Amino acid sequence: MTRNNKAQPPHEPTPPTDRRPVADEGFAKLIRLVGWPYVVASALARLPQSMLTIGALTYVAAGASDFTTPGAVAAIAGVGVGIGAPIMGTASDRWGQRIVLLLSTVAYVAALGGLLWAGSPRDGLVQLDPTLIGSALLAGMVVPQVGPMARVRWIRRLTGPNDRATIDLALGYESTVDELSYVFGPALVGIVASAAGAPVPLVIAGVLAMIAVPAFVADRSSGAGAAVAHQAGAGVSGPVRTAWGFMAIAVAGMLGVGAVFGSLATTMTVFADESGHPGTGGLLYAAMGITSGLGALSVSRWPARWSAAARWLLCAVIAVPATGLLLLPNDPWQMALGLLLVGAPIGPILVTIFAAAGQRTPPARLGFAMTLLSASITLGTSAGNLLGGTVADASGHRAALGVTIGAAVLLLACGAIFARYAKWERLRASA
Repeated sequence: MTRNNKAQPPHEPTPPTDRRPVADEGFAKLIRLVGWPYVVASALARLPQSMLTIGALTYVAAGASDFTTPGAVAAIAGVGVGIGAPIMGTASDRWGQRIVLLLSTVAYVAALGGLLWAGSPRDGLVQLDPTLIGSALLAGMVVPQVGPMARVRWIRRLTGPNDRATIDLALGYESTVDELSYVFGPALVGIVASAAGAPVPLVIAGVLAMIAVPAFVADRSSGAGAAVAHQAGAGVSGPVRTAWGFMAIAVAGMLGVGAVFGSLATTMTVFADESGHPGTGGLLYAAMGITSGLGALSVSRWPARWSAAARWLLCAVIAVPATGLLLLPNDPWQMALGLLLVGAPIGPILVTIFAAAGQRTPPARLGFAMTLLSASITLGTSAGNLLGGTVADASGHRAALGVTIGAAVLLLACGAIFARYAKWERLRASA
């Protein structure tokens, strides 16, 4: 028997028709695969992470004399996520998700307790001391990484040659749930803090983690990581090695996505104040989340002949002028329309990057890959928050939108590089 040693490009099967009939069943197929209890637990288990940075900011701001200290605490928590998420993903690849998520939940609740203690004005105003820095960093490092691990479960569950449409549908759903969690999480923090006090949102985040994460873990697929790791090389389908060239492109792309999110979150708050509608910045930002989520869901309905590189490049080409249009509005309703347009291509880019990474990563390394990409979004968001806020404070919201436009240009550049990389993959496979 002869052995074919040619490198093979990531498998993207194309059905006979332009549409993907598997996706016609919609979410009914996903529900049949995992069940409603899993869907609910997966959604609720993401709130502890989406509530962390804004919850820490709100709590520290209540006892600080400036905005620098709470902003720094929120950024430090985001950096912690960027550090801890890939470590957690690697651990889940080795030992399975169950033990990693349960231990991280215990550590997260303890870290929140430390943050509540360190951020309390014990001797006057809250100061950015080593205890506060350490507790914020630790909370970010150990927050349960439910979103990335849910994606890993779908990719490992759907391994058939004709499952691409279902994977796109599942990843679109996961991106939509992420979008909703990052809309409702901060909103929940604001509502609860106003009604019950600044410390309460962090307490609720801890309680949710203790309830929802174990429920998510209870699904039988939570231990799959260790099994896949032990079976690697023993007939499990998938790439043999991680495509690090693509992963570098994907990380840069996710940093760009995060920078779009972070810069707009800050800039919309400033725009709301400048336009005479203070307090509406969060609602404006939510408009982008609506179309981003819908766009993510739509990917499973796109023609199968559209490659991942084509999808990324097309959406980035739309995103650049769309972000430029945000320079025009003077009223909130006009800005909301612009943000609806901006969100439409961002969601599909997210789904495309996650799916392309899944096609280019060995099954035993999926946890690391998904958490690395998720951490890149968080780091990009923190950078966008910082840069957007700094520029907005100095020169207003229109100048700060330059950060958003720059992030969209980064997405376009990464999409173009990915297109060249995908062409190189095909040429290498046919050589």
